[in-house]
Amino acid sequence: MDTKDIRFFMRVYEERSINRAAKQMFITPQGLSKIIHNLEEELEASLFERSSNGMVPTESGTYFYENSRLILDKIDETKIGIRQIRDRKRKLVMGFSCGVLNVFPLQKLEEYKYKSSFQTTCGGGNAQGACGRQECKGEHAHIEVQWEEFSNQEVMDKVLKGSIDMGFVVGPVTEHGLWSRELFQKKMNAVVYEGHPFFHRESLSVRDLQGEPLITLNEKYYSYHSLLQRCHDFGFTPSIVMKTMESKIIYRFCKRKMGLGIDVNIHQDDIAMEGLHLIELHDSIPWKISMVIRDDRKEEDAIGSIAELFP
Repeated sequence: MDTKDIRFFMRVYEERSINRAAKQMFITPQGLSKIIHNLEEELEASLFERSSNGMVPTESGTYFYENSRLILDKIDETKIGIRQIRDRKRKLVMGFSCGVLNVFPLQKLEEYKYKSSFQTTCGGGNAQGACGRQECKGEHAHIEVQWEEFSNQEVMDKVLKGSIDMGFVVGPVTEHGLWSRELFQKKMNAVVYEGHPFFHRESLSVRDLQGEPLITLNEKYYSYHSLLQRCHDFGFTPSIVMKTMESKIIYRFCKRKMGLGIDVNIHQDDIAMEGLHLIELHDSIPWKISMVIRDDRKEEDAIGSIAELFP
């Protein structure tokens, strides 16, 4: 049974008409009728009753239609899986939770690509990974490394489904079927403008944020959800007056005294802090970055080699 014939059948079923289906599928009505007839012979069952009102599905036809969807979905899923197995040998796709790329050591990926297969015999290397000996090649130089940003949950979902090979997420990893390794963590901070009563404090509690207008990253970021959770732990709902996709916006509007910012301490090198004080929220939920890999893939050479870069 040809999957193309199944798709033709499904279109006839949905349109209840040979002529309309044939027009949409770029085939003659006679050719489409023959395909339906051949399917009925193969299945030894009538799939349609032909009437003046068109093609009326029989009970067998409806049953075949419902199962055809499952069959084609499974075939498509299998094709994707085979393509992914093939691509693993030449492509590694990573997913980063929003914000992680701000601190991710991208030089680790260079170490991965240019890790020498003949390190014990090489005389040395340069910044580009060239080794000085003609026979010395990067062990993974043939692999194309790609990455993209998603929300935290999207990264974990895509790793589980196999549409990306590995992910780097913020916060706890609780999904069954994922192996994870924590890479590092930092405390959340309040960004306080000069003149605010908190400005000279060295530490704050999340409880101190009650009633304060707050400026935060938006729902795509783990820090937003961890802030809400911790405030609720203290029995209040935070007064968030602005949500943004860019940390720099938090600092800009704090300087305008529109509220206190909530951010992790990873942006100070890129942002002018004059007139601002970054104060640790000592009882906040830590901002943790973890690497996640599907359990059944962590032993694959290409993926395992990446994991080894983060002891």
